[in-house]
Amino acid sequence: MLQTFESLIRASGETLVEIFLPLRERVQGQGAARRTQLAQLLGVNEAQLVCGVGFNPNFLRVRDLGRFLGYPTSEGVINDRNFLFIHDRYRELSVNDVVEVYAALGSLMEIPEGAADLVISRLASLEAQVEETINPVLINGYKLEVLRIYQNRLATPALVNTRLGAEYAVMRSMTGEALVMLEQGVVSVARFLRHAGISAEEKTRAATAGLLPVEEINRYLSERPEAPEAEALRRTASAA
Repeated sequence: MLQTFESLIRASGETLVEIFLPLRERVQGQGAARRTQLAQLLGVNEAQLVCGVGFNPNFLRVRDLGRFLGYPTSEGVINDRNFLFIHDRYRELSVNDVVEVYAALGSLMEIPEGAADLVISRLASLEAQVEETINPVLINGYKLEVLRIYQNRLATPALVNTRLGAEYAVMRSMTGEALVMLEQGVVSVARFLRHAGISAEEKTRAATAGLLPVEEINRYLSERPEAPEAEALRRTASAA
């Protein structure tokens, strides 16, 4: 039966067995050749096969599934899926596929160790391409990914601390990430207003969007009355 990336990554352990068991006699060899055969039989590409199964929360519960995919160990699947996920720029994995990965990671009771590094590396790979060329598909996909990262609880303190840096100001402006941080509650208003990496424009936009309580604005202005964004914040506070 043909599969989709969504059906692979969302399958239960029992369903994974049902998907692959009938293929046991239809594939031969090991390694990449085996995965090529499996992908063709399932109607997906190899990156979708590896990432769809590898990021499935039930993957490690199915005995010998990694070996069935042509890897010596399950760790090989994890290493391969991470590499493919970080470096693919919507060639083999669609933006919807990537969003499914974020949803799968976010569905777990505890965010897996290394997930923040994986997400940061993925964003860095995309950002390098965004800075090199104006590609609407890439930019729109990047914006959606940033939003889904926060909505799926993947913005760990380490990731948020990194993304608050001044070096990410241009990217935050492109995606509205600073406002998403406030909306999702991953950064406090007090920290947001006082963080050296947050620009005057971002503070003004957050105030205009109603994300900065008047009392917090007034407290901040009492400390920094000459801040570049002070006048805009005063107008917002007085109009509230």
